[in-house]
Amino acid sequence: MIKEKVGREDWKQLKIGETGVFTLPNAKAYEVARVATSQLKRLEDMDFERVETNDPLTIAYKRIK
Repeated sequence: MIKEKVGREDWKQLKIGETGVFTLPNAKAYEVARVATSQLKRLEDMDFERVETNDPLTIAYKRIK
């Protein structure tokens, strides 16, 4: 899915076992999306596993907890 930004709410919508794949417009938006998963691990006791992508502006994480 192509999005301008991906935040905690986007990652929270994933059910356990689902993978979220987002294409972002720039490296800053990518970093914000990456940090959001780290915050959810710390604050909401959720866990994510990074999924490799071939595009440097595409972020993908699988929710495992």
